[in-house]
Amino acid sequence: MSTEDEANAAFNRNPKGKNQYASCLSADDPTLKEALIKYHRRKETNNQTIAKLLDAEYGIKMSASTVKNRRATLGLKGSRGLMKTMDEAGKAQATQMILDELSNDPAQRAGVATIQAKVAYNSATHLPRHLVSDVMHTHAIEGFDKREPTAKKINRLPKVPLGIHHRWAGDGHDKLYKIGFPIWAVVDDATGRYLDGWVVPSNRMANIVAYCFLLLVEKYGGIPIQFTTDCGSETTALYGLINALREVFYPECPTDELPAHVYLRSIHNISIERSWLRLRLDFGDNAVAFYYQGIDSGVYNPSDADHYLLCQWLWPVLLRKELRKFIEFRNGVKMRKDKEKLGPSGISRDRAFTLYEEWGGQNFLMPVDVSVIREIKEQMGGDSILDFVPAEFASRAQEAYDGLGVSELTMQNVWDVFETMFPILFPEP
Repeated sequence: MSTEDEANAAFNRNPKGKNQYASCLSADDPTLKEALIKYHRRKETNNQTIAKLLDAEYGIKMSASTVKNRRATLGLKGSRGLMKTMDEAGKAQATQMILDELSNDPAQRAGVATIQAKVAYNSATHLPRHLVSDVMHTHAIEGFDKREPTAKKINRLPKVPLGIHHRWAGDGHDKLYKIGFPIWAVVDDATGRYLDGWVVPSNRMANIVAYCFLLLVEKYGGIPIQFTTDCGSETTALYGLINALREVFYPECPTDELPAHVYLRSIHNISIERSWLRLRLDFGDNAVAFYYQGIDSGVYNPSDADHYLLCQWLWPVLLRKELRKFIEFRNGVKMRKDKEKLGPSGISRDRAFTLYEEWGGQNFLMPVDVSVIREIKEQMGGDSILDFVPAEFASRAQEAYDGLGVSELTMQNVWDVFETMFPILFPEP
């Protein structure tokens, strides 16, 4: 070593280029990645603290600056960094994360900080408190009153119905989910009349729920003053769609003064919730029993792909027919006379809906251009969005069914029809 090199080495505090940290792990190291994501879910963002945790829990020695770099490589951002790059799509995704957590808290006991922490834990995403608070005030505002220290019970006020189409109430019925055929339905709040109901592939998918709403708007030629649902994540598209239609067709009726959509807890969305008992007793329980008869008798094997495909075509045909019959019957049955009740009683729901002036009601339907509704439906995929099976198989199945000359498909003969159709659609080689 020359005299000049020796002099430089004397002033170089790290002549060998090594520091106190061993060769640092890269961001794609499985152990390091798992640890950093775990800390991120806990909302641990201090790099110095994370470095200490890595050393204590995993024996990984890493400087705070390296921790910062590794977190950045993995895309683990704090709420401030996230908001700087968040676009409209990102905000919609963040809103959905919050709504998912709200749907898991039907008692509405979780406050802003808890929901914020749950989003971080379940989605590994840090959202700012103000965003969480804004979404909760929009979609679950009554929860703030319930969490007041003095709030011990729910205040109930008498319902004062004003007229038909003033408010629609929608919800999903999950009792048939166990056999794979859930229901989504909407009732008129003032009369309790079923406006329509659908057997759908899923009542937990936002696009399907929104499409059912469009079918109803097309059917009646307008929208209600207000639509109420619970705070399920499947209603987010519905929420946006209703508000958009109001703003387009009735800009003089601002949604901030009279909301087009209101989220309610299930116990408050009583018009639709009270309708489920009769649906289950008169329709759902029997459907489940007949469905399992096919399995118990050996006619249907849900593990067989061909069996399953035919069942997914045949049973929706049956259940949709039976649901229409139930709705027609239920709407036509006379309601119990209740002198204390405000609004119609002692008459059928159909009569209360059709002759609304008899009980002092009005028609609040807000007409819309139905051609616009049809265009939106087409953009969403049309009626195929409600199909359980591919269009090609549905066509073949319908042809086979028509060839049987069945006078009426019923719960009692559905498995006989299944047995007859199966060899036609799936002939043995």
